[in-house]
Amino acid sequence: MAMCDVIISKYLEINSRCAVCGISASSKCAACTLVVYCSKEHQKAHWKQHKNECISYELQIDSIVGRHLIAKRIINPSEIIIQEEPLVIGPKFPTSEPICIKCSQRLKRSESVVESLCEKCLWPICGTGCATSINQNTHESECKVLVNGSEKIAKNNDYMYDALTPLKCLLLQFTDKNKWNRLMELENHMEYRGPESEVYEEINSVYNYLKNNYLSGEEFETSSDLIHKICGILDINALDVQVAGLELTAIYPTVSKLEHNCLPNTGISFDKCGRIYVYAARNIAKGEHITTMYTNALWGTRERRAHLLSTKYFKCNCKRCSDATELGTHFSTIVCNAKDFCKGNLTPIHPLDDFSEWECDRCPTTVSSDKIDTILIGLNHIVDKALQNPSINSLEDAFSKLKTHVHSNHYLCFNVKHTLIQLYGHSMGYKHSMLTDDLLKRKLELCRDMFFVLNIIDPLYTRLNIYTSVILYELHLALLESAARISENKAESKGMHDEAKVLLSKALDILKNEPEGSPGFKLLHAYKPKITTFE
Repeated sequence: MAMCDVIISKYLEINSRCAVCGISASSKCAACTLVVYCSKEHQKAHWKQHKNECISYELQIDSIVGRHLIAKRIINPSEIIIQEEPLVIGPKFPTSEPICIKCSQRLKRSESVVESLCEKCLWPICGTGCATSINQNTHESECKVLVNGSEKIAKNNDYMYDALTPLKCLLLQFTDKNKWNRLMELENHMEYRGPESEVYEEINSVYNYLKNNYLSGEEFETSSDLIHKICGILDINALDVQVAGLELTAIYPTVSKLEHNCLPNTGISFDKCGRIYVYAARNIAKGEHITTMYTNALWGTRERRAHLLSTKYFKCNCKRCSDATELGTHFSTIVCNAKDFCKGNLTPIHPLDDFSEWECDRCPTTVSSDKIDTILIGLNHIVDKALQNPSINSLEDAFSKLKTHVHSNHYLCFNVKHTLIQLYGHSMGYKHSMLTDDLLKRKLELCRDMFFVLNIIDPLYTRLNIYTSVILYELHLALLESAARISENKAESKGMHDEAKVLLSKALDILKNEPEGSPGFKLLHAYKPKITTFE
């Protein structure tokens, strides 16, 4: 299959046959594009039934969340809510990584000063094996512009990859007026991106590069304000897309209106051409907001909210952000070391106030938010150093230091623990069969602790599915080794063996929506053969 996505493959199968007679058809309902008909007569005959199922959402606007989508009816789990093509798709924005101008495949640094160049614009390409896998004409429109300054840019090796996707957006005004108008309707938050902002000079460099090298002629004349607006639209609305092994940026007109929530009720997948599919990850009630996530689920509340404020210009007030303990996970909790090392839990008194003091749950101690930030900066250095050249000893030492300052479930501990469980059982001298009973038990405990937290912060497995599947896979391996060591106790051994099978099956199920060529897709195919162990 082109993509390993059960939900979408079932949708595509249904979507290729007339909803009335079942024969092959291609005429779509113009409103929802989710059903097809073989004739206008069948579409008219089906309307009485379909009108209640057509578009399952409606756009609303309010002063707090702005434009957002709510469910017009009950939306069932796995139901496709939105499917649409991108207005624009191009190299990741922003990026300084060299890429092939034709297929967007990442080039090695040694290949960015290359013999292989586009024969017209002289930008680097993969070579004779270059394949435009997303769109056969993906480079055509900008090539006509890039050819203007080709010799000078190639001579100086002056390729600014940050400018490519903004240029693709800019050229829509000449190549597709409808897409251009829809793009310009999207939020840009220019009120936060003026000359006094950090981002202003970064975008100015993009404008100056395009203006000085490519857009000086009358045919492609543009303004600084327009480039700033386009980059604002990209920053606010663009999604990172992984298709066919490529890391891209794309803007989807309807999906861009989805509201953020740190516990979203939808999942997202892409086909090999970059079309997006938004599906319900659980039952969504009539009138409920349809949500996605704009930030990293593995960051603590302060980090998530700071990222959203600096990049999307709003503060998240969701259920997870509003809870001082992050729903009982203690994912951001600091250890209190006052009063003879109290060891209580420090959490913010007012979680939605970025400057709130933090209070201990065992003693009267309070700590300022500035002090919390200072502690985290120091601990980040410990984690970064341990992960530079990870070993079991260095990671265990880092974890031990972290636990004197933060809860063992803290997000900083998570990176360390996730690496540790992959070293225990696989690194030299620590294969599963070589682990002591105590180390095997430790791996089991680390896996279970992390899985407990992930079931709370990503209960629908829509954002951390790869991360979670690795934990389940490693837990299943540790259980199989444990079962083998107590084979004489048949009942307990069988229980571990059965649990291992359930966990592996769950890991495979979590990965089933991964598109072809993605890291999750590769992981799925690496794990699949292991299920034969239980046959």
